[in-house]
Amino acid sequence: MSRQEDLEVFVKVVQSGSLAKAAEELQLNPSAVSRRISHLEKRLGVRLLNRTTRSLSLTEVGERYLNRCLRILEEIEEAEREAQQHSNELQGTLRISCSTYFAHRFLLAKISRFLKQNAQVSIELMLTDDVVDLVSDRIDVAIRIGELADPSLVAKKLISDRRILCASPQYLDRYGIPQTPDDLVHHRCLSLNAQKTTLNQWRFRDKSGLREIQVRGNFQVNSGQALYEVLLTGLGIGRVTQFLAHRELASGQLVRLLEEYEEDNEVGIYAVFPSRHYLLPKVQCFVEFLQKSLLHFCR
Repeated sequence: MSRQEDLEVFVKVVQSGSLAKAAEELQLNPSAVSRRISHLEKRLGVRLLNRTTRSLSLTEVGERYLNRCLRILEEIEEAEREAQQHSNELQGTLRISCSTYFAHRFLLAKISRFLKQNAQVSIELMLTDDVVDLVSDRIDVAIRIGELADPSLVAKKLISDRRILCASPQYLDRYGIPQTPDDLVHHRCLSLNAQKTTLNQWRFRDKSGLREIQVRGNFQVNSGQALYEVLLTGLGIGRVTQFLAHRELASGQLVRLLEEYEEDNEVGIYAVFPSRHYLLPKVQCFVEFLQKSLLHFCR
């Protein structure tokens, strides 16, 4: 193996958390991966990993070496992307990350058409409601809804959206329609757990200004998709994005609530990239395709 391949093996071992998982992802024998790490440590004259039969962790020098490796591998990818800019052919693997909610409500139905139009492109789709590290996970583009916390990333707004409050007619027939935000304390409100935080502080605007209501219910979940599905069954009142709920609102499966009290909470749906100067044609093509599809979906 070359030195670059040594770095790639080391990074994969750290990211996967075990030699066996790294070997499986790299399609290598576990003993071969172990030998590569031992050879790398011998060449460097330092221990990079603390390894036992049950656990694996970075040494202090290993952490510094990992950060260097990630930057080096990113620079290599950047050089290749820059060179490939001179080719208009769409090809290679496109790694995409998005929430399970967005994928099931929209993206999965569109991927087939994109791949039919671009036969030389393949897609690896990572579904998670957590915010992933685009660089370490080598994600080409992530689809995110709402505020973007990391200023080092490059983002393109695809469409504007907003979060709204709604419930099914079945729930409202049984428990009544809240007339003011204060009425919500007597209702079953569905909570989303995201990034180890329970999103049960709902903000509203009235004559006195912006205020928060601490809501409660008998159901919490860490998946936006799961929350939406139980919302449709009549389990409670939930906050969802208007874009992804607009068909059920139009059909009457969901009823919008407390619209006059909504805060000015416009959120964007973004395509997010690692901080790179060059985007491959396959990435540019997918983002343009996605934006057109989103606009058509809203009509």
